[in-house]
Amino acid sequence: MERPIRLRRSILSVPSNREKMVQKAFSLPVDYIMLDLEDSVPVQEKEQARKRVAEIFREQDWKGKVRAYRINSMDTPFAYRDLIDVVEAAGDRIDVIVVPKVTDPSEIKAIDYILTQIEMRMGFKESSIGLEASIETAEGMLRAGEIAFSSPRLEALVFGVADYGASLTMMNKGISGHGDMEEFYPGHRWHFPLSRMAMAAKAAGLAAIDAPYGDYKNPEGLRRSCVLSAALGFDGKWVIHPDQIQIINEMYTPSGEDIERCRRILDAYEQARDSGCGSLALDGKMVDAASIRVARMVCAQWEAITGGK
Repeated sequence: MERPIRLRRSILSVPSNREKMVQKAFSLPVDYIMLDLEDSVPVQEKEQARKRVAEIFREQDWKGKVRAYRINSMDTPFAYRDLIDVVEAAGDRIDVIVVPKVTDPSEIKAIDYILTQIEMRMGFKESSIGLEASIETAEGMLRAGEIAFSSPRLEALVFGVADYGASLTMMNKGISGHGDMEEFYPGHRWHFPLSRMAMAAKAAGLAAIDAPYGDYKNPEGLRRSCVLSAALGFDGKWVIHPDQIQIINEMYTPSGEDIERCRRILDAYEQARDSGCGSLALDGKMVDAASIRVARMVCAQWEAITGGK
């Protein structure tokens, strides 16, 4: 299945029960807005929040941003209603559903089946809602590869650093996200899970999204965190404060050199295909199918960033 290429440099999670924060989000230069029904919404407000999420999908001008919402985890009594109530009301306006705390591929498969039934019943013929799986536990990380291949709807894996650290009983100072205890560990203590998750995502042709940087008053720390995850193959990062958006967008934007190289790869591929050549070399190096796929993704992202200019 050919997955859509969406711009995911900066991802903002917004409590769906906080109207001022929701309206503020649409004025910010983020690529992707995720309306949250999970951690940020108290139990007694979840039902009303679902209704509000559906209204926002139907009525709000998203201005080209990725349209997403996060359901509650599949081990709660809320997830199935999060799916049915919102998708039946606004499924043809939803791009992506984010699934938190995924520990087993069966969770994603179950959601896929439910969505397929809703889409058939509601007649959403042009709709095929994508999914993102958030890996937030040791168990989930152990099965990241299986989860990545669990459904053709899956578009990305997301690293949930705070809950992942808690599941390993890692020391912390109460700062949510990256940036916590950096001076304690002699290295980068999130390198292994980041690398493992990125490997699983890319093997399945998915995007890889990094966790937020907790100290929003430390721009250099944020920049360093972006460089590290981008170097490992990550495509974007969650945002916890508006001041972080510009840096995150900048750090996950392909460089001019990257764009030029990818365009040359695609031009050479087109020429080789038209001439019937079975192999492709550029600058004395062989170009494989994975390189062509990456080049297409980078060029598509650049077009989305620049509006095709």
